[in-house]
Amino acid sequence: MAQIINLADLKDNYFEKSKNILVIGFFDGIHKGHQSIIKKCIRRAKIVNGLSIVLTFDIPPVNLISGQKTKKLIMPFEEKIRMINNMGVDYIISVNFNREFANLSKIDFCRKIILEKINAGEVFIGENFRFGKSAEGDFLFLKNFLKENGRIAHAVKLLKINNIVISSTIIRDFYDSGNIDKIRLFLGRYPSIEGTVQKGLLRGAELGFPTANIEVDDSYIIPKNGVYIGKIKIQNSNKFLPSIINIGNNPTFGYRKTLVEAHILNFKNNIYSKKITIIFLKYLRDERRFNLIHDLVNQINEDIKSSVNFFKSQKKS
Repeated sequence: MAQIINLADLKDNYFEKSKNILVIGFFDGIHKGHQSIIKKCIRRAKIVNGLSIVLTFDIPPVNLISGQKTKKLIMPFEEKIRMINNMGVDYIISVNFNREFANLSKIDFCRKIILEKINAGEVFIGENFRFGKSAEGDFLFLKNFLKENGRIAHAVKLLKINNIVISSTIIRDFYDSGNIDKIRLFLGRYPSIEGTVQKGLLRGAELGFPTANIEVDDSYIIPKNGVYIGKIKIQNSNKFLPSIINIGNNPTFGYRKTLVEAHILNFKNNIYSKKITIIFLKYLRDERRFNLIHDLVNQINEDIKSSVNFFKSQKKS
C-alpha cells in the first residue's frame, strides 16, 4: 500500500535519508505505456534498495493553460491513484496543477521539486515528456541538470503496438470511434465508466426494458454514441451482470441530452442511488431513430439476443 501525499504537504526533508527513484507523468488512463515506465521505476528502486515514487498531476496541464476542458480524461483522478497504488509503488505524490505550479521554470521544477522536495537520485520520464513553464524543459535539460548534481535521468522509449505509439491521445481517438477492441489492446483492459444510478424518464421500463441510467460528466471521455454489450458491477458487489448499454440522445423520443442507459439482463432489483461501474465489451450497432415504437422494441430484443449469444461464446472460449 502506497503512501499518498499531496505535494503541498510534503516537507523538504521528508525523503532526505532514503534512496529515491522517481517517475513523473500525468498518466491518464494508466495505459500499457504508463504501466511500463512505472514498473521500470519500481524495479530500479528494488535493485538499489530504495523507494519508488510516482509524481502525477490532478488535471491535464493543457486544460489549465487553455481555461477549458480541452482534453477529456480517460479516468477520474481518484481511479488513477488507485491503479498506480495497485502496481506496488511506495509513494504517490499528487500535484494540484495550478497557475503557480504551471509557472515554475524548468530549472525551478528540477531544483525545487525533484531535488528539494523529493531528493530523487534517479528520475524516469517518457522520452517526449515536457515540464516547466511553457513546457520548456525536456529530457536533455533534465539529464544535464541531474548529472551536475550527481543524479541520473532515464528516458523511456514510447511503447508501440502494431507500429502505433501507445498514447492517451490515440486511445481517446479509439473512444471516439467506438473501437472497444483497440481500447482494450492499448489500455490493457476494457473501457469503463462509473456513476450513480439516477431516475430517468422511465421509457425503458414502459417498453419492458428497465435501465440503470447514469449522468455523463463532460470532463471524461466515453465511447461514441451507440449500443454496446457490456457488464455492470454494482457497488459493494463482486458480481458482474451481463447488460446491453445505450449511449446517446434517445432520438426516437426526441431527447437531446446524452444519456448512458444500461439494461441488465434478467435483473429486476431497484438500484437507484447506487454507484455502478459499466464495462464495455463490444460495440454492437449505431444509435438509430425508429418511426414506430414496435420497431424499437423488436430491435432491443435483437440486441438482447446478440448479447446472450456473446456471453455464451465467452463461456465456451
